[in-house]
Amino acid sequence: MTRTQHMLYRRRYLLWITAALLALGGGLAIAFLQIDRAEGRATELASEADRRGDAVSTLAGDVRTLRAQIKAGGETPAVPDPAQAVDDLPARAEVPVPIPGPPGPAGARGERGPAGEPGAAATPSPGPSGAPGRAGADSTVPGPAGPQGPAGPAGPAGKDGANGQDGVDGRDGKDGQTCPAGYSLQAPPTDPDALVCRRDGAPAQPDPAEAPSPLAAALDPTRRQYP
Repeated sequence: MTRTQHMLYRRRYLLWITAALLALGGGLAIAFLQIDRAEGRATELASEADRRGDAVSTLAGDVRTLRAQIKAGGETPAVPDPAQAVDDLPARAEVPVPIPGPPGPAGARGERGPAGEPGAAATPSPGPSGAPGRAGADSTVPGPAGPQGPAGPAGPAGKDGANGQDGVDGRDGKDGQTCPAGYSLQAPPTDPDALVCRRDGAPAQPDPAEAPSPLAAALDPTRRQYP
């Protein structure tokens, strides 16, 4: 601990007292400022009240003067007397306006009075009926379709039906020939087991067995020899 810290520690009580005095002094200064502002506000209100009282007194005197002039002319004034139109007019037109002073000290608390008699027992009574509830959903609306159930057992076989009436005889069909007119089925030379449509009167096709093959022509010993 340094020398300065040691000195401050020994004089800590003086520091606390100084801080308390500063806080108290600040509070008192704020209180005096508030009091001064309240007094200034009260002075302004008193001045405004006096000005309004003077205005009311002046208007009341002017109305009375106008009423007197109208009566002097033999007419009846439409405006009533200010004292009749305004309750307690003299007190309202008094200047300076009396301003209530600050409240006095609170009085001593009075003695406690005797206990009151117990009240009569309350009679239970039903409360008012509540509002009708909201109507529920219409039960006549069909719900969603359920899943398809399992197939039931096969029913008994039905009785044989009666024989129907004989149909009308059909017309004669065409010849079994499938070729168009002018053509007939003929076996081709390359496949004797097949039948194809061939034009009537067409020249006969050469037999492929009788025609020399290219290989036989190439092996012919009498073919032309080249040097």
